[in-house]
Amino acid sequence: AEDPKSAEVIKPFLAGRDVKRYAPLEADKFLIFTRRGIEINDYPAIKEYLKQFKKELIPRPNGWKGGKWEGRKPGSYQWYEIQDTVDYYEGFEGPKIIFPDIAERPQFTIDAEGGFYNANTCYNVFINDTFLLGILNSSLINFYYRNVAAVYRGGYLRFFSQYVEMLPIRPLDPSDPTDVARRDRMVTLVETMLDLNRKLAGARTGQDKIFISREIEATDARIDALVYELYGLSGEEIALIERAVQS
Repeated sequence: AEDPKSAEVIKPFLAGRDVKRYAPLEADKFLIFTRRGIEINDYPAIKEYLKQFKKELIPRPNGWKGGKWEGRKPGSYQWYEIQDTVDYYEGFEGPKIIFPDIAERPQFTIDAEGGFYNANTCYNVFINDTFLLGILNSSLINFYYRNVAAVYRGGYLRFFSQYVEMLPIRPLDPSDPTDVARRDRMVTLVETMLDLNRKLAGARTGQDKIFISREIEATDARIDALVYELYGLSGEEIALIERAVQS
């Protein structure tokens, strides 16, 4: 309210619990992202706000011998700056796939417009690809991930990059009409799933929620069937996966 320019460095901030499978993203927290090299005097309201925390924000001088330091760790950053360089920060501004670091099954969704920031309770794939989103949320990937990643108490999975990077994503041949048709079908189904989840988030009556949830379940099954087709699974293999992920 004091300075509209402040909005340039106030970012919607997500925690892992804010990220759900195919669900629209909403943030009730915000991050003042004063990255390294910022001209803080261009943002007088931000600077004035941060001054109340200056004592806790000043980096400890190298070789400090004066006892406990009330500020932050040593470094070349200014008191009003983010402590680390965050060289990849521009990725947050663009479209991306986001997922929480702990979940009972893959919980990928998409930030199609870009602009949501997060720390290490959720992670990002810095591309806007609804075909990939459908594969990542499929029962096949759920089954596969449970067999390569550590499973914690309560059946929870940790979605660390060392495991996510191992996921076998089916490549498509753009010159193959069958592959192109499959990709188009997947994109349509995933866009339907995203739209249904937006409608579910805004549903006002119990009856509407039941109807939309049934549509989501049916669309999810169609995505799974397409993924099985993409990977050439047999009926026996599909039955094995379905039993495993539903148990």
